[in-house]
Amino acid sequence: MTIRFDQDILLAKTATVRRYVEVIRRLWFDNDPPVPGWIRLDVTVLNLQRAVEACLDMGTHLIAINSWKLPASAVEVMETLVSAGLLPASELSIYRGMIGFRNVAVHNYTEIDQAIVTGIVNDHLQDFERFVTRILQATVGEGRAEG
Repeated sequence: MTIRFDQDILLAKTATVRRYVEVIRRLWFDNDPPVPGWIRLDVTVLNLQRAVEACLDMGTHLIAINSWKLPASAVEVMETLVSAGLLPASELSIYRGMIGFRNVAVHNYTEIDQAIVTGIVNDHLQDFERFVTRILQATVGEGRAEG
């Protein structure tokens, strides 16, 4: 199956995701000068939310340009990318988790737990790079997928 895409959109969104992740890394690992904890938490949550949105933007771009079935939810965006062979099914739970966190952040269902944010920063920032790399490899090609 041939996948249609706009290379400029995918590359721009990839750069956006990587920029948000880099902001988070700098806040947590290169904290010089030190930033108060509440500011670091707020900026991290905002940038995680934005990174998830940019990943979803990549997915909705691919869905629209290929005239695939319109998703009814953000999770369905990821499920569609799995169905199209752009993402492995084994990673779907990772992307569902991203969307779940974004939903909490956006809709303020509950107070954001700093322990959860710390866990994401320490254990899951690479999931964003994995996502954009997989999308680029499936579309633009290997040479442009490097970070």
